[in-house]
Amino acid sequence: MHLQPINTAEPNFKANYLRSVKIINGKINPQKNVVDIYSINKEDKNLIEKLLIKIDLKDRKDSLAIKEKPTVNNTIRHILEKALKLGSKSKDRVYMAVKDGKHVAGFLDYTDGETPVLRNLVAWYGKDKEASRINLLTEFLHNIDKANQSRQWSERADITALVAPESKGNRWLKDGGFHAPAQPKSDKERLQLDANLIPSSIRQLETGSTDMRITTDLEQNVNLNDLDL
Repeated sequence: MHLQPINTAEPNFKANYLRSVKIINGKINPQKNVVDIYSINKEDKNLIEKLLIKIDLKDRKDSLAIKEKPTVNNTIRHILEKALKLGSKSKDRVYMAVKDGKHVAGFLDYTDGETPVLRNLVAWYGKDKEASRINLLTEFLHNIDKANQSRQWSERADITALVAPESKGNRWLKDGGFHAPAQPKSDKERLQLDANLIPSSIRQLETGSTDMRITTDLEQNVNLNDLDL
């Protein structure tokens, strides 16, 4: 599987476009799919309300999920309801992955206070879901690192994530550079990515294997058609 940047296609809903990658699966007659990442908020109210209606039409699974709610579907609903409360200038964000301009394939949301906190990261849609997951996380890390570069070294923010200790999502984040500081036992483990390690984690995610490469694209505003969830 190889990922490379491409231009987005015909627009259909107003949202803030962040990046695109092309996923090439197989060496003989490769299938080519596209994953786009968007930031959504209350300005995308019509889209969000349509997606809220569609959530329970499928039972979605994600063994590597980082989530606040017991199920992926409940987590999606929680994220979308949060997006409805966010303004365009909010420091908190909701990111959405869209596959082939048709299918919502994942979400990430975070709060950005003194310490940015990764709240939820879920992805689905078969073998391409890891491209969605990696792109969502990479875009999040890029955004925090960009803010850090404008701060004094002593004021740069670490990133925190709260994850069930024995979950695969916990192990996935640790493989990406997060670590667990000393803490009392609880049903959630606090993982931390130190500010000075964010750039190396981005490089690891974007160039982590010989058959996968993710590169950023220029920001632009686009519109997309009615999306399936």
